[in-house]
Amino acid sequence: MSFNLAALTAYTQENTDLLSESILNTKELQHVAIRTGVPAATSTINVFSGTITEQDRDCNMADAGNLTFDQIDITVEDKAISQSLCPTDLREYWMSERMKPGAVGGEEVPFEETIVEYVSKSVQKNISNFIGAQLIASVTVAAGAGDSGQTVASTAATIVDDLNDLYDALDERVRLMDDVVIFLSPSYYRMAIRAFVASNQFHYDFENGAGDVYLPGTNALLVQSSGFIGSDAFVAFPSKYAIFATGLMSDAETINMIYDNVNDKVAMRAYYRRGLSVYSVDQCAKNGTL
Repeated sequence: MSFNLAALTAYTQENTDLLSESILNTKELQHVAIRTGVPAATSTINVFSGTITEQDRDCNMADAGNLTFDQIDITVEDKAISQSLCPTDLREYWMSERMKPGAVGGEEVPFEETIVEYVSKSVQKNISNFIGAQLIASVTVAAGAGDSGQTVASTAATIVDDLNDLYDALDERVRLMDDVVIFLSPSYYRMAIRAFVASNQFHYDFENGAGDVYLPGTNALLVQSSGFIGSDAFVAFPSKYAIFATGLMSDAETINMIYDNVNDKVAMRAYYRRGLSVYSVDQCAKNGTL
């Protein structure tokens, strides 16, 4: 394998779906609903609401229930990252990636793939931070979310009770759903796991620490989000109630890299769209006003 700057441009042009795939692999997006093909504007999205009512079967049945489409607004924005990169720095980064444990003796990753993966991870981080910030801003007690009553930040001694209080603040019908998630920061996520381990909660995957972790005795999946870093907030909701909107099916998500041999710089541009909206906030829950 060689350090080939010219190959960067061809690689990004030939692999136009690289950034779209990367966006879909963002961890937080595994736990929200996704709408694609959404333009960069404030759009209206239809979501189902209401109930279907059971009735006796006969030849004169009338419609029963109040299943309807609700409409929510979601603002999607075009975003970009732009950077001029020094070839020497790129070479050093590529060489360091080649020397990582597991890389030696295995199949060597091409230079251009290594650099594009780095850019894609940067976009993933931006989207993770965006989702977390939007959830914290949208799911609030003031907006109607269930209130767990928490008034001070969680500690190792209180976090299990605090999470249970948050879960109990959800509507009982929501607690019956199979997609309840609790978003929290990585530090509180680790604190919760240690508290579970200390109390002999053997549901946790001790082998590699990568298994799904549920709040013991509930169906609520804990999701650590970089967008919650620095926040004491915990947010609980059915994952389908948070809608992430993006382009994906259009040319809005692209990575371009061009080597400028006159100035000896690699110009990098990445373009993507993102927006998030939470509906039925009254069916979500927040740990007080933290």
